[in-house]
Amino acid sequence: MPALRILGRRWHIGSDDLFFPSLISAGIRLVWFALLAYVYLSYHASSDNKDCRNPKLVEFYLASAALSIFCTFVNQVVTMVYSGRGGVMQVEKRRPVPHLLIVRIFLFLLESALCVFGTYWCITEIGCSRDISIPIRLVVVSNWMVLGVDIVFVMLVFDPFGGYNNDKSMNDTLWEKRCRFWFCCLPNNDENYGHNAFHDIATILASQFEDIDLVVSDVAVGLMIVSRQQYNADIKKYKINAHVFQTNCEMFDFNDSVSRTLFQNITYFSRYAIGAYGWPFYIMTHTCTGCFVICQECSICGEAHSTSDNFCQSNYIALKKLTGMEDNDILYTNFQSTIYCPSFYIAVDHDKHCIIVAVRGTLSLQDVVTDMVCQPDAIPGYPDTFLAHRGMLNSAKNIFKIIQDKSLLQNAYELYPDFKLMVLGHSLGAGTASILSFLLLPEYPQLRCFSYGPPGGLLSSEAVEKSKEFVVSTVTDKEFSTRLSIKSLTELRDSVLTAIRTNSRPKWLLTLDHLLKTLRITNSRRLSTSEESPLIAPEIHVEEVDTDQYPCLYPPGDIVFLHKTNHDRTCCAKSNADYEVLHAPNDIFDFITVSPEMLTDHMPDTLGILLQDLQPIDTPVDTCV
Repeated sequence: MPALRILGRRWHIGSDDLFFPSLISAGIRLVWFALLAYVYLSYHASSDNKDCRNPKLVEFYLASAALSIFCTFVNQVVTMVYSGRGGVMQVEKRRPVPHLLIVRIFLFLLESALCVFGTYWCITEIGCSRDISIPIRLVVVSNWMVLGVDIVFVMLVFDPFGGYNNDKSMNDTLWEKRCRFWFCCLPNNDENYGHNAFHDIATILASQFEDIDLVVSDVAVGLMIVSRQQYNADIKKYKINAHVFQTNCEMFDFNDSVSRTLFQNITYFSRYAIGAYGWPFYIMTHTCTGCFVICQECSICGEAHSTSDNFCQSNYIALKKLTGMEDNDILYTNFQSTIYCPSFYIAVDHDKHCIIVAVRGTLSLQDVVTDMVCQPDAIPGYPDTFLAHRGMLNSAKNIFKIIQDKSLLQNAYELYPDFKLMVLGHSLGAGTASILSFLLLPEYPQLRCFSYGPPGGLLSSEAVEKSKEFVVSTVTDKEFSTRLSIKSLTELRDSVLTAIRTNSRPKWLLTLDHLLKTLRITNSRRLSTSEESPLIAPEIHVEEVDTDQYPCLYPPGDIVFLHKTNHDRTCCAKSNADYEVLHAPNDIFDFITVSPEMLTDHMPDTLGILLQDLQPIDTPVDTCV
């Protein structure tokens, strides 16, 4: 930080990101130089070198290639030395790096010219014996391979919008252009929704990162430091120890029949939320056999059970496998996910006497766009203070419209008039299902909603209180989704900025230390808070969150929190001894815990296995709620 600026444009790397690439490049050049020296000496020692059509040309090519490689080696070593100096914010210690890269560009052009010359020469016959011509051809091929690696690296760090000036008036427009570039693969049928969605996403990103010149590696190093701060002694600030949770939460009483029944139903209906993910999740959880099972039951020439599925009906097959349903149990499926309309299905459970509406979580680029549109909007039909995540509110509206236009629930209740309505989902599907329940509630006042791993920035406090009448959310320990909101993201941003400002250690050393610590090779404490340096960079001005424009939003309903009591990060076991079930308040998930578990805890298979492990031994429950 800041991003490297060279040739009049911004790049996706900083001046301290070149340590490892330069080290690898220097190592390759050293080996390459040794091979060239061997070929050159072999050429002089060979008695057949006089048989070459132009011996001086051969000698000139080998000497020029060796000199070019040696100069590149020296350039890369010097670049590595300067790139490895100072902390992230100590840019002045790496001032020569851009000039060294300019020199590297000229050396690259020289190597390219020698490659072209060597290629032409090899094609038009070297005229030497095989003992000389084969090594020379290998040198030319190796030269092209190394240059190809350099070109790929340049393409990866190239910023297509690096030529724009960092003008505040252009900030929103620049972020919108970036969003369109990132999601350029979206189908054309999403263009109408995409235009407004990209504008909304750009507004959020511009407000979060205005006047902040960061590259990806800066954020990664900052997260490493914050992770160690949270993991070490900074417990009170981040509220991650058992004492804080037990102070703010209540233990789940499995001796109470109502609570016991509730947890059994949470476990039972989780399979329907997991089943909505279709064939990708089935193959992921059945690595060896999943693909063969799907292909075995593929109905290319048979009856198409779902017109929205692919030609093999693989999502439909996986849905039945994951949930145990039969064809007659599935009333409607929509596997085509678009912006503001995730995949969902409607089914019936005869054992629980329930009609189920299940919404899929994030699984496509369209779903990611929906997740990122997180401005608050009012829920129609309720007071203006009932606010919800805009992307998921729009998704709930579109699903509600499909249900109403096609009379899906009316037709279902004609077949099963005594059944209750259950709305559920995981992740994005959990948030959409919770808001969809608001829209369905006037017509179906007895409905219940099970929300698994819901988003944190979903409902305003007034809407949360209303949702507790019909929504139950399940949250797994450190999962990031329930902790993710504009407020928590802003606090994490500030923590990352503080971390990289107050740490004077080089980025390469922090990265290596974190890797060794992750692999349990060292117990170094270089990332701990006790090793921080005094403030080494001026404070970076960042905009505060506008609470009027972005009020605090919270996860929905009554929260059942699966809290891990053993915080050893190397422990991956999921057992009753490691977890406790709590009733948690909605406002306790106002921070993001940076750790590997923030992703694994959110995975639907982790949730499903953990719920089964924590399930109390009891007789089955025959009612829906």
